[in-house]
Amino acid sequence: MRYIEEYRTVQDFLDRLCKQVRAKPMHAEIREELLSHIEERAELLMLEGNAEEPAVLEAVRQMGEPEEIGRSLHMAHRPQLDWKLLVIVGLFSVIGLFGTMSVYYSDVIRFMQIPNKKMLLFGIGIFLLIVLYFTDYRKLRRFAGIVFFSVLFLLGYVLVYGKLHGYNTGYLGIGFIGVNMITVSLLPLLIAQAGMRPAFEWGRWEMVLNLLYRGVLPIVLYSMSNSVMYPLIYMAGFLVLTWRTKKSRRQFVLITTLPLAILTVSLFTHMELLLFRWRDMINPLSGYNWHVGNSISAIKNAGWFGQGFGAESPKLPYILNDSVFPYLVYCFGWIFGIAVVVLTILFLIRIWKVSKTHRDLYARHMAAMIMVVFGIRLLWPLLMGIGIAPLVSLDPPFISYGGTNQLIDLAVVGLILSIYRRKNMIPSDLGGIEAVRVK
Repeated sequence: MRYIEEYRTVQDFLDRLCKQVRAKPMHAEIREELLSHIEERAELLMLEGNAEEPAVLEAVRQMGEPEEIGRSLHMAHRPQLDWKLLVIVGLFSVIGLFGTMSVYYSDVIRFMQIPNKKMLLFGIGIFLLIVLYFTDYRKLRRFAGIVFFSVLFLLGYVLVYGKLHGYNTGYLGIGFIGVNMITVSLLPLLIAQAGMRPAFEWGRWEMVLNLLYRGVLPIVLYSMSNSVMYPLIYMAGFLVLTWRTKKSRRQFVLITTLPLAILTVSLFTHMELLLFRWRDMINPLSGYNWHVGNSISAIKNAGWFGQGFGAESPKLPYILNDSVFPYLVYCFGWIFGIAVVVLTILFLIRIWKVSKTHRDLYARHMAAMIMVVFGIRLLWPLLMGIGIAPLVSLDPPFISYGGTNQLIDLAVVGLILSIYRRKNMIPSDLGGIEAVRVK
């Protein structure tokens, strides 16, 4: 029997069909799947006594109109927009804009540049979101190693030479703008890690090198910044990615033991501060622990509908960042607080679905890293505001003032949308045309 694809009729059928499918990466998989259908049907017809060529021609005819099948497949493999995620992020952003304006009109921080800068950065962030949405995320993988090294280098640079207004800080000065590399570096580092060689491909010496370079060094640098949360968040992301790409449990233990030990030593150097924060959480009404006490008091006094837009702050520090959630609940009430919690859960569920169901492993690993960072940054301030989590310096994405973090956060949302956009356009070993019904 001749190869089924050698028949001109079969080739014409597949060519006409594939012209209707704009997702060109899917063409090879579609052709292979349909060829198997035609071959199976032709073999059945030959068993019924038909000659080979008439059987093939009849099998093609029975498949149906190629344009109709092609349009059906195009609908199955067309670009998708995750409207649910976009609406959630839009609501978060509106909350953040209203929150900034409420702080401004509360006369606590009466600086004109605060709302103006928030709007400017929001506009730039939306532009980055759109650009990354239309960018094929798979093209970013080739730059993963360069991005990881560059961000790590800049992080080390600012820890040694970074200055802002004459003081040593973790800020990178770019003209008149100061970029906090400690906070901005977290998402790029973990997303870049998702595109580098996975752990199951590492040899013995490569494992040692990656252990030091991708595990230990970032933990050391974040620890040098005197931050407690950022080395913890990075370690959480490193553990999740290593577990997802491990060769075996033994390899996972070997890779993660040293970074965990370094992190533990770092936390012990901040033991006095950690114990103070712990006492602050378990005894918020103490006179020394006014921050958590005032936060809980603000939420208790909010009522169902709050004190209104622009309400005077109930003595909350860092009201644009760390304390933005209790302040917004104080202004807009418990119903608003419940809505923010629900939005947070829905947002994380959307990203979790991408990390579990996408065909591309690279996309799943990136989504997992994004979920770890956004999950901690969203949930911890909420728990901190009601006194369940210890007090740390960690601004929630979207609803806080954000600064340059706002640009990174919205850009990463664009990356998630880009991943979702191509979820039905990625070839897989399972095929992709199960929905096509052969007549």
